[in-house]
Amino acid sequence: MLARLGLAAGLAYAAPLLAGMGVARASDGSGPSFSAPSFSRASVSGPAPRRAAPAARPEMVVLLPPGTGTAALQAAGYAVLAETQNITLSRRAARLRLPPGRSPAEARAEITRLLPGSLASLNTLYRPDALTCEGDDCQAHRMIGWTPADQSATPRIGMIDTGVNPDHPSLRGQSLRVEQVALSGRDAAGRQHGTAVAALLIGNVQGRAPGLLPRARLIAVEAFHSRADGAAADAFSLLAALDVLIAAQVQVINMSFSGPPNPVLRQIVIRAHEAGIGLVAAAGNGGPGAAPAFPAAWPEVIAVTAVDADNQPYRQGARGDHVALAAPGVNLWTAASIEGGRLRSGTSYAAPFVTAALALGMTRGGLSAAEARGQLARCARDLGAEGRDPVFGHGLLTGAGECTGAAPQVFSVSGE
Repeated sequence: MLARLGLAAGLAYAAPLLAGMGVARASDGSGPSFSAPSFSRASVSGPAPRRAAPAARPEMVVLLPPGTGTAALQAAGYAVLAETQNITLSRRAARLRLPPGRSPAEARAEITRLLPGSLASLNTLYRPDALTCEGDDCQAHRMIGWTPADQSATPRIGMIDTGVNPDHPSLRGQSLRVEQVALSGRDAAGRQHGTAVAALLIGNVQGRAPGLLPRARLIAVEAFHSRADGAAADAFSLLAALDVLIAAQVQVINMSFSGPPNPVLRQIVIRAHEAGIGLVAAAGNGGPGAAPAFPAAWPEVIAVTAVDADNQPYRQGARGDHVALAAPGVNLWTAASIEGGRLRSGTSYAAPFVTAALALGMTRGGLSAAEARGQLARCARDLGAEGRDPVFGHGLLTGAGECTGAAPQVFSVSGE
């Protein structure tokens, strides 16, 4: 089974170079795209340039003061596109379209004046971080000393992603619950990225894409909508998705996507951390010179970068002092959207390895999320410059048999 998972020897970085670099996607092989709900781009066809399409007005996400509605905002010209009650934060959240001629900075000041005690931000977008590769099957589990022989561990894991296909052969019969947040009339994103991430976590051992924790209970929240420039989730949808998973009392949440900082989204990330939930996110695929990507760069979250079969850094992986751990993420064999599998690269696919290890440490070792996180850092195999560095963080995620930072009985990746 292990021979069907992992990294294709000799293929590291061949696929990214051949496939080309596009704009960032979830956190698979494309670079992160930090954007607000984007403006339409003018298109040019033939010798005569066409008139540019009207720019889409920006959106805001707002946490309303307790007991306050949106009437004052509507009276000021804001269109309320969606509104929902956030149980975790005990406040309603609203997604607004700005009035004509109003800049985001002006809107933020106006909303604060109209609704004292509110928190408003640009409704920023977040992308998956993945890239499809070409090549043969490989061995990522073996690379980190992971033996998925433990069939008894049943941690409760949450993930936020694109659509997930529960009828994929790798996921059929597994403990999978799929939820979808309201997309306010927008079309749901496809199922490729989410199905691949879900299979890495809980894929059945008989399939072509066996998972790290095949008996784990997974709650997958679909929060991404389809856009002309690819799948994206805005801060409003991610706010609702995190609310669902916190209410479900998951132990760990996998977030294989990246985007810009957002003060509204940060509020619920802090609450999840305070609730004792482990938070893992893809570091992003913007490349070595990119600005830190979020939610990975927030201190409450474990930022995961990707390495290839030779422990070399993924060429598009983000770097920085916030990077915590490295895991396999180049030429990984995982499920395709309908059936079968494909090789993929990106920090999106490295994150589930750390999610699984964190969940197993909490379940088998009886550790808190903070304790399990510390254990992962101590057990990591140092790569690159001595000690923690901005390329690999603490180093490569390792199994219990390779752990030198703590006794194996406390944290057992291999399940021994």
